[in-house]
Order: sequence, then structure tokens, then C-alpha cells
Amino acid sequence: MEDWGIIALRWALFVSLGLLFGLTAFKRLSLGSDRPSDANVRHAVALLIVAASAAALSVLGFAVQVSSMAGVPFAEVDKATVQSLLGETALGLALKVRLAALLAVIIMAVAAALWRLSSSAVQALASGVALATLTWSGHGAATDGTVGWVHLAADILHLLAASTWIGALAGFLWMLFRAGSGQVDEARQTCRVLADFATVGSSLVVILLLTGLANAFFILRDGDPWAALAAPYGQLLALKMVLFVGMLGLAGVNRLRLTPALSAAVENGDPERALKPLRRSIVLEFGLGIGILVLVAWLGTLAPNTTPVAS
Repeated sequence: MEDWGIIALRWALFVSLGLLFGLTAFKRLSLGSDRPSDANVRHAVALLIVAASAAALSVLGFAVQVSSMAGVPFAEVDKATVQSLLGETALGLALKVRLAALLAVIIMAVAAALWRLSSSAVQALASGVALATLTWSGHGAATDGTVGWVHLAADILHLLAASTWIGALAGFLWMLFRAGSGQVDEARQTCRVLADFATVGSSLVVILLLTGLANAFFILRDGDPWAALAAPYGQLLALKMVLFVGMLGLAGVNRLRLTPALSAAVENGDPERALKPLRRSIVLEFGLGIGILVLVAWLGTLAPNTTPVAS
């Protein structure tokens, strides 16, 4: 498989696992209800589809990596090589833990869809574990010693926070497109959820900034930052920051201007005019988030330029 195919596969994994955790975390933080309802059943069906997709992509991704590491075509990978990498490497351990966590999510989703039994806390924990396994073969896992554990923890926290943000945007979009001109109650609930999530959103930004700076420090601490910026890895990292700033700007407009405008329109009984610009803004913000995940998938295939600083 060509590099672009590997990047696309990595991106699909980040999106599926990120949405799986993000949507569950959003439901837990903002909606906060495990009571049986049609909405919970729809949420469970969505989680079931995303979790099953993530499991299939994980197996495919492992097979592709085994093929690459063995240096043979995909169809010629032998059973012994697969068993060795599955049982003796961090890559294999990550796959086994991820599949076990995804199985737990699938079981909970089936229980919620068929018998309306739901526990968003368990789903969030299991999906969070599945998401965290993506970092076990990344740059954080390559750092040695105690510092390596700190780097890995920062990577995991960064990914969890980013996924919560993207999952919240997906949840907002679902609510906003349900809240049409004749659905004043839906629009009012959307306003409440948007307002309630503001504090969580601010916390996510702080976490992303701190963990992002920590990750950059661990990767570039022994190298020349200017040389890193001149390399493809550094340039993609800079582009990622530009997109992140764009998301921050849109989030600020949504919070300070568009959400209050929607609240005022709801009170006047005609929310449709205020819904349209908010929908467009959140669609754009969500698109930037998906773009960042493309860069994250790409960055994972590149080695950062850590050329030592000249003495």
C-alpha cells in the first residue's frame, strides 16, 4: 500500500475512534442522561456502527503494518510473523487492548439499542481506552525512561481532549439540524447545551495547548527548532497550529455572537434565521477539526527533524 493509502487508513482510524469517544463524552458531559429514550437508542446505533468500523479498520491497519515491517506484499504475510508481532510487540498489544475495548462498546451499544440499557460512563471509559491505544506506537511511545511515560500521558490526554471537542461539534450539528423553524423546543435545548458546554470547551482548549506544547518540547528538546520548521514534519505541525487557531476563532464567534443570537431568536419564537449562520460556522469548525486529523495521520508517518543544535 502506498504512503497515501497508509495515511488515509490512519486518518480513518483517528476519525472513527475519535468520534466514538467524542460522541460518548459529549453525551455524558452535556446531555447527562442514561434514561431510556428514542434519542439514546439512535445514539447507541450510531456508536455500534462507528465501533464496528473502528474494529475493522484496526485489523486492516495491523495487517498493513505487518506487511510493511516484514517487507513483503500484503497477501504474502505468513502466520508466524503475524503471531510474533501480535504477541511480542507494543503494536500487537495495542491491537488486542483496542479490540477488547471496542467489543465492550459494541456490547453496551447492542444492550442500549435492543433493551434500552445504557451506561455512558462505561462506554466513555471503553472508547477512551480504545482511542488511547493509537498513541502506543507514536512519537510519545518512542521516548525512553520516565520522561517517556510523561510524553505518552501528554499524547493520550491531547488526543482525548481533541476527540471530545470534535465529538461535541458532531453532536451540536446533529442537534442544530434537528432544530428547524417549527422546533422551538429543540432549538431551546440546543441553546442550553451550547451554553453548558462553554466551560468544558474552555478547559479543552487549555488542555490542548498545554499538552501540545509538552509534546513539541519532548520531540524537539534535543534538536534545532529552526531545522525542524524547515522539514516536512515541522511545516505540517505549523499548519496544524494554523487550523487550530482557526477553530479557536470560530469557537469564539459561536460562543460570543451566534449562540446569544440564537437564544434571542428562540425567545422570539423564530429560531430558523439564527440557526443558519450557527450551522455554517460549526460545519466549518468541524471541517477544520477533520483537517487537523488528516495532518495528525500524516505526521505519524514522518520522523521529526531533531538535528542537534550546533555547539
